[in-house]
Amino acid sequence: MTASIEGTIWTANSAYPDLEKRLDTYMRRAFGFQDKGFGTKNEYDSKEVEYFGILSLTDVRAPRRKLWYMYYATTTQLDETIDRIHRKYGQKNMYELFRKPVFSGAGMRSRVKNHFSGLKWYVKGNILEASSESCYNDEKVVNTVADLYQAERRRYYDYLYERSALFKKYSSVQLNQV
Repeated sequence: MTASIEGTIWTANSAYPDLEKRLDTYMRRAFGFQDKGFGTKNEYDSKEVEYFGILSLTDVRAPRRKLWYMYYATTTQLDETIDRIHRKYGQKNMYELFRKPVFSGAGMRSRVKNHFSGLKWYVKGNILEASSESCYNDEKVVNTVADLYQAERRRYYDYLYERSALFKKYSSVQLNQV
């Protein structure tokens, strides 16, 4: 076995050497996009990824208050955003609890705000504040936000799955053709 064949066999997509091209063709057919041709490349741009995060905030004047700060930013703006938040509230008064890449930071923020405002929390801007008799702590907030994050991801997956199933049902085009 030659080195080039051996290298091809042990790559991540060795079963489908043209997986990117096949996936691009499938998605264009399923969603009715115009075919750009295979001369162009759809490359992943890490600078456009948005992150949503939550910081635990301790108020030095009232340490019994339960506060959390939500933020979202693209990869290029992330450090600048966190530095700005630290300057505003003090770096030793907060620490990061949750940070994940999301499709839309504003959408995830509104989903979290709606959930916690439904629990009768004080929600204003990016600040979440639980009532003093609430049983919520950092761990419960992280678990709740993680559940909301998974529900959001599931919503996108279900949408893509349904679109794919509809396309398969009503299309005579063979999707696996190159």
